[in-house]
Amino acid sequence: MRLVIDTSVIIKGMIAPRRRKQGALLDEQLRLHKTAASILDRVYARNAELIIPTVAIVEIAAVSSRLTGKSEYGKEVALFVRSISQIITERTILGESIDIAAEAGTSGFDSVFIACARVTQSLLVTDDKKMHEAALALGVQSKLLREM
Repeated sequence: MRLVIDTSVIIKGMIAPRRRKQGALLDEQLRLHKTAASILDRVYARNAELIIPTVAIVEIAAVSSRLTGKSEYGKEVALFVRSISQIITERTILGESIDIAAEAGTSGFDSVFIACARVTQSLLVTDDKKMHEAALALGVQSKLLREM
């Protein structure tokens, strides 16, 4: 199975929630973390193929560093994800990304991920409802993390 995984899902799988207050919100964040981590475990075990655009690696480094306050951790996570992924350059999917942005009115970032999934005929996994709905409307297979 080929997967294009949005950076929000990768980050949720790599970094556990840090809420101090117990309750329903923390329970849901922990459930999402476990679900995302299990998807990444399948990729690491080579039971699924992860395909992501180049920009995802940069975003993963930025968000991981910001959430942990540790620049080295951001670099390590980005290098790890890079090592288990097939990287698609934006040049390869530029035309498709432009078409999607113009047709669906999605953000540039969302358009690149949807284009990556469409071009590689992969399942898009995201926790962004707008991206998910746009992908489905464009005929791209998509799953929303919170519904998994």
